[in-house]
Amino acid sequence: MIKLNEVHKVYLQGKVGFHALKDINLFFEKGETIVIYGPSGCGKTTLLNIIGGLDTPTSGDMVIDNKLTTTFIEKEWDYFRNHRIGFIFQAFNLIEHLPIVENVALSLKLAGVSDKVSKKQSIELLEKVGLGNHLSKLPTELSGGERQRVAIARALINDPDIILADEPTGALDMKTGTEIMDLIKSISKDKLVIIVTHNKKIAKKYSTRMIELVDGKVSKDTDPKDQKVHIVLKRERNKKKLKFKEAIRLAFYNIKGKLWRTMLVALGLSVGIVGLILIDSFFNSIRIGLEQQEAVLKNNPDLYILEEYNASNTIIDTVDELYDYDVFNEVLYAPLATFSITKNITTDSLLNEPVYLSGLERPQSSNILNTFTTYIGDSKLPTSKYEMAISLSQAENLLNSQVNLTDEELWDLVKNKQYLINFSYNYLPDEYSLYENITDGQCIFTGVWDKDPLNPPTDYDTFLLGPISDNVASLAKYNSNTISVGEDAELYCADYDLIDWYLDYSDPTGPGVIFTLVGIFDNNLFDEIIFHEDFIQDIEYQQEFYSEELNQDDEYLDLRERFRVFIKSSEVDNKANIIRALEEDGYFAFENTDLGFELFAGLITIFVYILQFIFSSIVSIAVITGGLMLLLILYISVIERKREIGLIRAMGGTRSDVRIIYSAETTMIGFIAGIFSVIISLILIVILNKYIYNNHLKLIMEYLPFIDPTKVLVINYSKLALAILGSIIIALISGLIPSMIAARKKPIEALRNE
Repeated sequence: MIKLNEVHKVYLQGKVGFHALKDINLFFEKGETIVIYGPSGCGKTTLLNIIGGLDTPTSGDMVIDNKLTTTFIEKEWDYFRNHRIGFIFQAFNLIEHLPIVENVALSLKLAGVSDKVSKKQSIELLEKVGLGNHLSKLPTELSGGERQRVAIARALINDPDIILADEPTGALDMKTGTEIMDLIKSISKDKLVIIVTHNKKIAKKYSTRMIELVDGKVSKDTDPKDQKVHIVLKRERNKKKLKFKEAIRLAFYNIKGKLWRTMLVALGLSVGIVGLILIDSFFNSIRIGLEQQEAVLKNNPDLYILEEYNASNTIIDTVDELYDYDVFNEVLYAPLATFSITKNITTDSLLNEPVYLSGLERPQSSNILNTFTTYIGDSKLPTSKYEMAISLSQAENLLNSQVNLTDEELWDLVKNKQYLINFSYNYLPDEYSLYENITDGQCIFTGVWDKDPLNPPTDYDTFLLGPISDNVASLAKYNSNTISVGEDAELYCADYDLIDWYLDYSDPTGPGVIFTLVGIFDNNLFDEIIFHEDFIQDIEYQQEFYSEELNQDDEYLDLRERFRVFIKSSEVDNKANIIRALEEDGYFAFENTDLGFELFAGLITIFVYILQFIFSSIVSIAVITGGLMLLLILYISVIERKREIGLIRAMGGTRSDVRIIYSAETTMIGFIAGIFSVIISLILIVILNKYIYNNHLKLIMEYLPFIDPTKVLVINYSKLALAILGSIIIALISGLIPSMIAARKKPIEALRNE
């Protein structure tokens, strides 16, 4: 039962009002089929919208089943439209991206009904209106009559008491219009049906009551009715709402209908997140490297010890002294000399590039020998004076012209081969000190000269010394010692101690020593040549740099020998005190690690986090840009989908339901962006790691020695989940304003917008 009492509706157009309805007094009962007709602009649709709760009267009252709608709050109207009224529109008002079964089921889902139940009822109703074979089709794939059948099924899905039809045949031809009216009449016998039309033939044929409107007033009513009503103040509202998973399903269909636009938006949002993942991967690699180095520093039993020069101390004496500390399970002599493998004696061929290594005597203790778990082939450690073993990586350098060799093939090529090793080298004068002394007249650089001052060289360096006539007498002070600096050039100095010298590893002294390669090992602790102790103890210290001034400066120590020691496992935690005790006794001890700034590891870690924050902040601009782009796209979507929003509200969808639908769409877009971010990041990390390793290995080894060069970018997989979650959150935040705008739209305003 519906009663309208003195209802007026005035539309404001600027400062001018348009009186659309004037003093409407009507009473409708269940079972009636009422046709409201009249000329265009007479107020038919306005009256229908007020009855359906899409619009509100300017004055007057409407009572529905003893409830005064004037006091209805918005949620009561939502409940009323969802449970009591079914709308049939002239323009069908189907949601184009949803299959027709989803269009019909939407009203039930807005009432909180599950997908399974709503689908079942929708299919039954579509079969009833003759569309059982078109369930999965989109509205655009149907004819006008078929689309209106879908609209009728949608209006009836919630079994409403009232059917409101606004020009249901207006967009159809006469034959199809007749079929639609027959269908409405057949399925709505026990309901209150109110039809708005301008067609008097339809009005006469299908109505039980006809009401004519002229200029906003009721001019004719074929069966006027009225009765008193008893107002019940009990509020009735829908406590159920659209489930989020159903909103996700609706969002899926919308995204599917605008796939390319959605993918591009998601891709734009993912760009910044990819940057953040790559930055995190790089700094994650640095953090892992620092943590590993810290673990090495804390747990590594391995130390190098340098002994201050003491002519009376032999190597064996020092070894015994170090064992007396009773904290080392192995003390190995590790001379400071650099060994260069230069020639394969067996094949009588020079290496393409010399292999430079330090040397170490063969370990003796079982603890250290047990670390040699991986030998290539039948390799072994040296057992006689002129045998040697080297690490796998250095064995590969011996055959740098060979490629794609297995470890066993490599061993077969070098097994028992003899190699020439040099460990003593000539010195080269330091260029700066040499230049300084030549300009001071203490040295002369000439071609080959017989050292006769009366017979000066003809090709000396005139730029440095000036004309020969000014310097003939000065040649007498140069002693007879010379340094050859080329085939046709020599250096003469009055005092060679004035020159600073450094070892020239390209100019070994003596014939070198021939060794047989008896083993290749793969041991993380050792990357040296392992010699037999009978040989290694004959190697004497040769200073890397030499100058008379250096030797006289107390600031420098002439460190004589180097030893590598391994602390007993029970004493590793006491390493700091061991180092302190060694230094108090005149030794210099330091960690065997490539990390040169271990004392500042804490500061470096903080610096890494600061750098990451700075770079991440810069890249975050791209994330913000992506979020703003998404906000703009969603705002455009609100404008594009005003009619859809109005339709959802007309079917009883609440503001919350509209927000949920938009939130579901932004969640899906964010999820897609997150998946894009993860996939793109994983691909880029693989590509970049290979590129860096193949093209910038030297730089990485030099400046980031604590990083695995094969994994400069190390992904934190837990961060990938955060990336997806972050994408969703960014998308939800970006969609917040558009969803609020959409939710605030009044049904009638949204339905009026094409």
